[in-house]
Amino acid sequence: MVRGRNSPPRHRLAKFPRLRELRETRLGWEVTELANKLPNGRPSISSIYRLEQGFAIRFASAKRVFDVIESALGEKLDATKELIRG
Repeated sequence: MVRGRNSPPRHRLAKFPRLRELRETRLGWEVTELANKLPNGRPSISSIYRLEQGFAIRFASAKRVFDVIESALGEKLDATKELIRG
């Protein structure tokens, strides 16, 4: 499909279904604590809330959140299983 000259770019989106479980249960973090650990303040707190509620956000932003969670857990999580394209 060819997009027109003025059409917005299509972004790859992803969901992170276990985010709330990992953040609350395993790490004991509030959303603001998670947001403070993200590089350059991206994604925003509102995007993190949307991700937790099962909505898809930009893949790059979801991957940043995933990387922070994975690092904090000190475990090797599989991004291909945790991040669902949507």
